[in-house]
Amino acid sequence: MGSNNPENRPPMSGALTYPASSQQSPVQRVAEQPRQPRSLQGLLRFAMEATKAEDAPGNTELGPMDDERRKFLEDALKSLTVNVAQVLENSIKVLTNSAKMNSIQLGDDLPDDVKNAFTVLLDYVDDLDVANDFYKMGGFAVFAICYGSENEEVRARASALLGTLCQNNPFCQARALECGLLNVLLNLMETERGTTLAKCLFAISCAVREFEPSCRELVAQGGCQSLLQLLAVPEPAARTKAAFLVRYFAQHYSEAKEQFVRANIVRTITGLIEKGRDESTEHLLSILQVMSDDLDPKVLTQCRDPSLKLETVLKNYLRRPELKDDRYCEEKEYCNELLNRLFIQPQRVDLVEEVADR
Repeated sequence: MGSNNPENRPPMSGALTYPASSQQSPVQRVAEQPRQPRSLQGLLRFAMEATKAEDAPGNTELGPMDDERRKFLEDALKSLTVNVAQVLENSIKVLTNSAKMNSIQLGDDLPDDVKNAFTVLLDYVDDLDVANDFYKMGGFAVFAICYGSENEEVRARASALLGTLCQNNPFCQARALECGLLNVLLNLMETERGTTLAKCLFAISCAVREFEPSCRELVAQGGCQSLLQLLAVPEPAARTKAAFLVRYFAQHYSEAKEQFVRANIVRTITGLIEKGRDESTEHLLSILQVMSDDLDPKVLTQCRDPSLKLETVLKNYLRRPELKDDRYCEEKEYCNELLNRLFIQPQRVDLVEEVADR
């Protein structure tokens, strides 16, 4: 395969194109493209040469760049660049101003500079390198102040920021664990509600998933029991995030799954599904699917407990009119798979045994 490096190609005064048919002239020459700019004057020349075909007829010769033109172009280029380090530093200064942050009372609207600091940081720290630089610049100091605030929006925005920093970023996940922020989040999870709780769960999810030390810490600190309790909170967004995390731990950590079994998670989920459907129900069904995937006898016993009537609950769920929509095909698949795994197959086995005994 040929190289994409122009230095390996022979010099060409113009590009050659081959005709589509034999009736056309053998070779056509197209206009030579202007060279890539290497200086301010080169950039101006590049722009003018690239667009001269669109200009009115006239003299297109370029003379030396005068001071006024150079200054204009320099200012234009500066306006298109951002000093990211300075942006981070300015935002960190705002959010670590203890007097300002502590003055924001419960229910207060956030001052414009505080709101802007959070917004600007979220715009940049989803880049891994910028996120790591944020930590190295002392940015994690904002969390001690923000999580100590009585204002819910401050805490919610802090969780959104921490989650974005840690998402798919082992470096920041490790720093969050070292700084004790995971334990702070686990404590907040017990008391936060509404949007603030949903953001807290988002931060926990980003801080622990695919990072073994933090997952182990969550399990050791009783996080599994707390997540189970959150499956019943009234806010669907928080329930959905809690269910997502429960499923993750049930699938990847046997110790967590054992804790869910001891707490009879099947009974909890069955009761929630029976109450009705919302955005969290798909995740609840997926938890049952994961819990029963390896046919653990303890889980099967809980699922087949006659007092739960899980089979009836699943069949009734499949009759819900909204499930006719193709958008809910996964929920239907979960229900059918659970019915087949938990209730239909055992009946077939019993029938085969009865025939064999005759």
